[in-house]
Amino acid sequence: MWRRFRSWWRRFRNKVQREENPLREFMYLDEVSVTSLLSSREGAIPSEITHTMSSTTRREATRGVESDLKVVKVTGGSLLESSHTSDRQVLRKATIQATFRDLYRGERGKLALSPIPAEKESPPQGQVLSLLRYPERNKESPWFIGPEHLRRGDLIEVEVELQADPIFRVSAFFSSFLDMITESEELAGQVDQTQAAKVREFNTILERLRVGLIPIRCRLIDYRAVPTAAGEYLIHRRALESIPAMDRPSSYPAYLVGVTEHDLYWKDTRRILFSNAEVRILCRLNKVGLQQSWNAVKLADMVGSLLPEFSDMMNSFGSDALQAMMSNPQGSGETEQDSEVLTVFAELIAERGGTQLDEAAMSEVRRIATENAHLLSGDLPEERVAFGRIADYLASHRGLTLVAEETARLRSQARSRVGLRRGLALQSSGAPPSSTTEAARFLDSEIIAIYW
Repeated sequence: MWRRFRSWWRRFRNKVQREENPLREFMYLDEVSVTSLLSSREGAIPSEITHTMSSTTRREATRGVESDLKVVKVTGGSLLESSHTSDRQVLRKATIQATFRDLYRGERGKLALSPIPAEKESPPQGQVLSLLRYPERNKESPWFIGPEHLRRGDLIEVEVELQADPIFRVSAFFSSFLDMITESEELAGQVDQTQAAKVREFNTILERLRVGLIPIRCRLIDYRAVPTAAGEYLIHRRALESIPAMDRPSSYPAYLVGVTEHDLYWKDTRRILFSNAEVRILCRLNKVGLQQSWNAVKLADMVGSLLPEFSDMMNSFGSDALQAMMSNPQGSGETEQDSEVLTVFAELIAERGGTQLDEAAMSEVRRIATENAHLLSGDLPEERVAFGRIADYLASHRGLTLVAEETARLRSQARSRVGLRRGLALQSSGAPPSSTTEAARFLDSEIIAIYW
């Protein structure tokens, strides 16, 4: 009996120790944020700890003889003293990993969002449906996270697919690919050198706008955004899967977004930011709830205060460029390019409405685009007529409408996407793949740590 108890106690103690001190391998760690957050809770944090031990020994002896004129007395004295002191110092630097552990121990019970253990059972289907119909009844359920639980300044820990933002991935590709074509005559012969020079110049500007920061856009593994009567909620994947597919509400992928500093990565960014590795991120929310858009180039916000169109272009540049590089359109005439701009404009309107045009609708869009492509070579009023006929068709036959500001932005975005396709695509034949961008929601945050 005693042996069985000791064995159980050993297993229990080891389990507690593993939970208290989980094995972590850091890929990114912001020492300033960790120290600042812990100091706000605990006060001063020691940079080093010193232990001092000392011992002292003393010995003393006295003897004497006295004398005077009448009575002989001899006096004298001696003092013997010995002292020995030994000091030993034990010096330990308080590392940033230990500081992070202290911060995490103090905050893990207060996190606004944290991973749910796999062994915890998901709520029944009836409870999930009830919360979807009446979200105000939510009582701090980790399966159902509303805007009121995602406040600015809250700490969250989430499991994500680690990925750099498209604008950084495109910039990295531009840098590598343009360097290769300057060293390879074979590659150089397959690329429009005039367009390549323009792209190189633009990429230089883009790198300066990023000022050494790496934006990341990581898909949440366990949560999706679901619209409800009380706003958009994050619903856990297992809770949604408890509902039959035909009865599930519409949902969007949710992404954790933020900017990181290149020098704070503990590993080569090329090894980790392009692999979709599943990791955990501890971060602090910048805004309340889920956002519908996010600008990866923060310096563009400053320029955008003076040039709004520039900010809009930078906001959509990364995704547009990725789609453009996967496309390889046929033809290079001005009329065909203008027709393609109108077709892409229709696709962007459909993406904005969260739908996809079927083959019949696309066929009609191409017909309208071909008939009105020549108007894009005229002045501004004629261009607006061409884009307006595409917008009118989608509004009357598909119920997809736009406000004036959205129309102007999508016109510019369509031109940008087609220009990238023709400027960077290898000069060979092939049909362009059809692709649409799924609507998404974003958790704007300050990244503190990325770890396994």
